[in-house]
Amino acid sequence: VAPFWHPIKLAGEAASTDLLTGGRLELGIARGAYSFEYERLMPGMDAMEAGKRMRETAPLLRQLWDGDCTHEGEFFAFPSSTSAPKPIQPDGPPIWIAARDPNSFEFAVNSGFNVQVTPLWQGIEEIETLMGRFNDACEGAAARPKVMLLHHTYVGADADDVALASRELSRFYCYFGAWFQNKRPVSQGQIAPLSDEEIAGNKMMAPENMMRDLTIGTAQEVIDQIKRYEDLGYDEYSFWIDSSMPFERKKASLERFISDVMPAFAQG
Repeated sequence: VAPFWHPIKLAGEAASTDLLTGGRLELGIARGAYSFEYERLMPGMDAMEAGKRMRETAPLLRQLWDGDCTHEGEFFAFPSSTSAPKPIQPDGPPIWIAARDPNSFEFAVNSGFNVQVTPLWQGIEEIETLMGRFNDACEGAAARPKVMLLHHTYVGADADDVALASRELSRFYCYFGAWFQNKRPVSQGQIAPLSDEEIAGNKMMAPENMMRDLTIGTAQEVIDQIKRYEDLGYDEYSFWIDSSMPFERKKASLERFISDVMPAFAQG
């Protein structure tokens, strides 16, 4: 979350991670989304300022990896500086920008960054809309970067297992909304529980909507959904596993994804 970092510190720690992983780091950068975090780590900052900080920080990383970067900006100013150590990857780790509004897409594409989109619970229409914004941003650009779809995914053993996952994801998104809106007390890092009545009353996040709008189903159903995203133009798919399910259920879903879904997308 870029606003919580100084660009020199971020460049150095990213380069160190690239070294430790043998040149395998890919760096995802976002502005952040939660007022709860802004209030504690950057008091007084709003989403607009967070976006400006991200757009100032991200382009500095490559300059700092190249070395002897001097900067005078709205949020940061520093004399000639160089990241130490240098990353292994020749041009530094690939950078992905989390984008939602058209300005973020244009910034990412014009800066030569890849784009990652998250339609949350909003289904295929939002997935198509986000791809449209990416395509619009690429018109007239010097190069077309990659675009990645991050989506909640569950590969079920059978129809009953998938139905259970839809109920679990419904509960997850009810809590997600309560956290995002910053309207519920938090103690010891845990948000105050929602009642069964509150969860049942949240029609937007109903299990049947999760079934319709998320990438959940049996292996073949998930394959068919991801192939639809591929046909829209998405280059990469990111399996969003965080769902408040028990560990063993998430592990079993991921194992089915690896063994039964991924082979359908094998290259060559």
